[in-house]
Amino acid sequence: MRKGKEGTMKMRTMARATYAMAAACFAAVIMSGAVEAQTLKMAHIYSPGNIWYDAAAAYGKAVEARSGGHIKFQIAHSGTTGDWPQSIEALLIGTNDIVLQSIGTLDRYHIVAGIEAYPYMIRDIDHFKKIYYGPVGVELFDEIAAKTKFRIVGAGYRGARDLSTNARHRVASPDDLRGVKLRVPPLKMYRLTWEYLGASPVPMGMGELFTSLQQNVVDGQENPLEIIQMYKFNEVQKHVTETAHVMGAMTFIFSDARWRSFPEETRKILKEEGEKVMLASTDRMIKTEDEIKRDLQGKGMVFVPVNQPDWRAKLVPLANDFPELAPWVKKIQAIK
Repeated sequence: MRKGKEGTMKMRTMARATYAMAAACFAAVIMSGAVEAQTLKMAHIYSPGNIWYDAAAAYGKAVEARSGGHIKFQIAHSGTTGDWPQSIEALLIGTNDIVLQSIGTLDRYHIVAGIEAYPYMIRDIDHFKKIYYGPVGVELFDEIAAKTKFRIVGAGYRGARDLSTNARHRVASPDDLRGVKLRVPPLKMYRLTWEYLGASPVPMGMGELFTSLQQNVVDGQENPLEIIQMYKFNEVQKHVTETAHVMGAMTFIFSDARWRSFPEETRKILKEEGEKVMLASTDRMIKTEDEIKRDLQGKGMVFVPVNQPDWRAKLVPLANDFPELAPWVKKIQAIK
């Protein structure tokens, strides 16, 4: 009798093991079908040692691990395949799959993306996270996809944008900007911001900026501190005016058509891992900003504090130039 029971139990154990193995195999088949094996090409302008270089690498590793090795990234860094406008254009023709850059760079395709660079709109980091990782952020990202044909994933705080100028121009108030030739990104939001503040903005790509500063073609530029450090602008600039006029957001940019062509499971992995990387990069940037400031001060740069209300007042008329953004500015500023 005992032998009969033992035999029955043994058969049940073997059946359970066989079922578990079959279930695991079935799950693997489902996963392999849902996550297409492919290599995605990513491009960005950041060099080794920069936080966004590390973010791109971290994204690739996380996606590869999460997909069981089905999705791999091939990353072209340091602008080796072109500057950021060229890289973003390459998304539309399929020579890139992902570009790491700020949300506002898409305002060349529709002004709704320019909301990222709207001056003095975001109050602090807590506000930043509530915007981009809350209901308004979901709505905004969908609107950007509909209007620009680009899908963005995640938002990483890239540091506050400050003004830097050469030794001949110490800027403490908007009045000091008169006659200052200032390089700005080739985007409408930045150009008009600095026109209202009183500077003479010169739209220009990053590739020619260092030489233009060195040869006094332009007197200054505006960017987060990590860009000033990465491009060694301390060698051709003396002052950093702490305007903190934009709390910018980096993101992973896809062609929306390419994004929609991915299987649902692939989109889920790319979205969730991208958001994790951007949030981790945000935390890292918060810790790094003061370190970068001390590094630049050690290299001879002089930091100039400002009275922000004076700068905000000059920019009140900017709203008239962007009526399409008014509802978004209102929604974002209403977030508590």
